[in-house]
Amino acid sequence: MALSGSRLEPVGRLRRLGLARVDRVTAAIWLSGLAIRLVLMPFTAHLDLYHIYSRSADAVYHGQWLEWGSQLVIQMLHNGWFWLIHWLLPHNEGIWSPSAGVMGAGANWGEFRDLFITYPYLPRALFLMKLPYVASDLATGYVLTRLVAPERRRFVLAFWLLNPLVIYTSAAYGRHDSIAVLMVALSLLLALRERRVAGLALLGLAAVTRFFPAFLAPFYVVAFSRSRREASLLLGGLVAIWGVVEVSALVLTGSSPTLTLLTHYQHIDYLVDLSLPLTLHDSLFLFPAAFTLLTLWFVERRPAGADAYAAAGAAVFLVLFALTFFHPPYAIWLVPFLALTIDRDRKLLVYHGLQIVLIALFAFQWSSEMTVDLLLPLGKGLADGLPNPLLVIAGQVPIALFFGVVRSVFTAVSLWMAYRILRARFGPLTTWRTGDATG
Repeated sequence: MALSGSRLEPVGRLRRLGLARVDRVTAAIWLSGLAIRLVLMPFTAHLDLYHIYSRSADAVYHGQWLEWGSQLVIQMLHNGWFWLIHWLLPHNEGIWSPSAGVMGAGANWGEFRDLFITYPYLPRALFLMKLPYVASDLATGYVLTRLVAPERRRFVLAFWLLNPLVIYTSAAYGRHDSIAVLMVALSLLLALRERRVAGLALLGLAAVTRFFPAFLAPFYVVAFSRSRREASLLLGGLVAIWGVVEVSALVLTGSSPTLTLLTHYQHIDYLVDLSLPLTLHDSLFLFPAAFTLLTLWFVERRPAGADAYAAAGAAVFLVLFALTFFHPPYAIWLVPFLALTIDRDRKLLVYHGLQIVLIALFAFQWSSEMTVDLLLPLGKGLADGLPNPLLVIAGQVPIALFFGVVRSVFTAVSLWMAYRILRARFGPLTTWRTGDATG
């Protein structure tokens, strides 16, 4: 498997590979992916979508542009987008949560149901609110196809654009992770085109936008550095990006984004929730230990190039979701690097299909919040009339047993996928080599 961002192959070879009909097939993938999203966009939503746009309404209508310091970049993007679209939403001033910008409070389901869902122009609002996410989906699909050889582009595009995890997150749930995913994909494209510093800067911006890309930074530096000196310079640039954001936020808001994330952001706690107690106050946190081990292994081998980086990126997110608690829409982060790595292994495709099923079952532990309640825009009566999946499960088996089994199988499958991807790319994982590993 080799990533490619360079020239197209000769037409004669493309024909020999059976790619003469690629345009028709590719068009069908694009149209199918777009059609599914257009159907879902105006008629489904989660409280999270309402939450972030309520803060944007605070910015546009009340001048509170800097009230959310922990995720300032993504909030500012939403603020700017809402400023552009609020003219298209008549009489919307009273539909937003007044407490959305309060740390620890936020919007609530009562406001969502009573203020937002009853808005007469709700389908138009939902379409416009989700438009940046769906546009990012489409752009990411295009960028991913530029990262691989022409004969692999149909698979990569279909794997991303028609993946239920991606569709659920961006078009149904209405979550903004796809914006940061696009930045990560673009950063890899820049690296392939010998613009490594610009690529790292974009990866840093993605990490500021959504913290998941931060876990890719050491692998990017190792894979795309030509020397130890260049690696040091790249790491220094990454620290500088963080410093600029930190100082800027301190000056503008009076609070530290880093400290806010570490002390108030529950998703940071998820990284250390799975632990083994030792003695006194001592604990072994499983994900930090596994991530450090994977990073050290990668650094020792020093593999070069996009191929190695893509395999490591897939492994990083598989280990992350295997060993931490997560909300189902975050699983979109599994998809982009898997798209670049698993098309040559049918077993991995089967395993990913199993992952999707397990994540769907995993979502039921939030009662109807992440499933049935997404249909509230179609009418409260419809959503309220559907069975609560958690109660259905509880009527058949003990809840702890059901979700314990689901989670255990998901973790096992994800760790096994990470192992197979690394083994396929680097060979036996106990073989220690320097330089580029050919696998």
